[in-house]
Amino acid sequence: MEKQLPPRDTLHPNHLIYTTANVWLYHAVLLIGVKTRALFLMQFVNSLLGGASVVLIYRALRHREVSMQAGIAGALAFGFAATWWRFATDANAYISSIFLVLCANDLLETKRNAVLAGVAHAGAMLFHELAFLFLPIALFRLKEPKKALAYGGSSLTPVGIAYVLAYRTVFGRFDASGLLGWVTAHSPDATFSYQPIRDFGLTLRGTLRLFFGGRLDQVKAEPFTIIGSTALAVCIAALALRWNRGRPRRFVAPPKDLLLWLAAYVAFLFFWMPQNTFYRLFYLAPLILIVCCAVRGARVDHFLPRLVCGALFLWNLVFLIYPQSRVQNVPLQFALAQHDRWPPGTPIAFHDFHPDLWTISYFNQQASWIGLDKLDLGRLERSLSDARGRGQPLWLESTAYEFISANPDGRRWLASHGVAGLLHFKDPRHEFRFYELR
Repeated sequence: MEKQLPPRDTLHPNHLIYTTANVWLYHAVLLIGVKTRALFLMQFVNSLLGGASVVLIYRALRHREVSMQAGIAGALAFGFAATWWRFATDANAYISSIFLVLCANDLLETKRNAVLAGVAHAGAMLFHELAFLFLPIALFRLKEPKKALAYGGSSLTPVGIAYVLAYRTVFGRFDASGLLGWVTAHSPDATFSYQPIRDFGLTLRGTLRLFFGGRLDQVKAEPFTIIGSTALAVCIAALALRWNRGRPRRFVAPPKDLLLWLAAYVAFLFFWMPQNTFYRLFYLAPLILIVCCAVRGARVDHFLPRLVCGALFLWNLVFLIYPQSRVQNVPLQFALAQHDRWPPGTPIAFHDFHPDLWTISYFNQQASWIGLDKLDLGRLERSLSDARGRGQPLWLESTAYEFISANPDGRRWLASHGVAGLLHFKDPRHEFRFYELR
């Protein structure tokens, strides 16, 4: 995003405008004199939208005649839910999309202009395709055919036009069958699963992980952790003591539109990559709304909602958020340590752009990163010659070295130049190797 990429390189069918929007935002921020990294800006924007989404959940609960106390508790439970908290403080397309879905929901709840609600939903779909599943819920709410037609047109027409223009931008032509294939494209490891027992277990696990996250093996005996764990234990004990006396004694049937909202996403994600918890963020909102609506009007100990929110907050703070904010980020530390070793213009060739290399290259943009899609010894020779002219070596990241070594001509080329040095780091979970050619 920090490079001047052509528009076709910023368009992805699963989240069509996410990268493009962030590129525009990043360069707009630079124009007004704010110096920052694209990653930090994206995290900041997601934090703002994540907080605004909590407000929209509160509004949705109040529109459903949930009490102020229960509305605050429901909104806080949404904000402190493990997966939401984690993703709302990171860079991803899900938060923007869900925020716009909640905007569309708010406009529908308040019975404002159906066209405006449809436009908000269109934006959500352009940020991530999964927002499409909100369409039947919106149409179900709009009883009048005229309003339903207006909503459908204002939500689907902009999306259709955007995808046609994007396809033409990427491929330079228009082809209906090609467009359909592009819109439904996905990574090779993304598939439907038809193992009901396994999928049911993954659905339960994923839904639980929406609310509670973290790993006990990441927790260290530090003062903050000890104090937080003690507070959590006290909170859980108080919740257990008050539960029998103060829990709700009766429940009301949740609204049908909320059940449809939940069912649409649960049913799809039951089969589509059920192991992915973060996709389930799209049904966190209706799940919270259903639970709160089910107990509205019931006599409940006024401390129970506070204790539930407190326990959720403390659990995720102690076991998820704090440990991950303190964890040793090995790729980042390695990347920062190479700034002096790789001065501006240093050529570094790679073959596989794996996740660790994302971090290493992102924090070493002063280097010149060369992607090797095919073996081009002439290009490598020119890069080495140019580097020598500047008094610099040519570096081969391990995937590039292995890619070159797999070819007889490549092996001869390596042997003719020789490896002058090896930058090597290894721990139980990471290994980085960079070969130096002079």
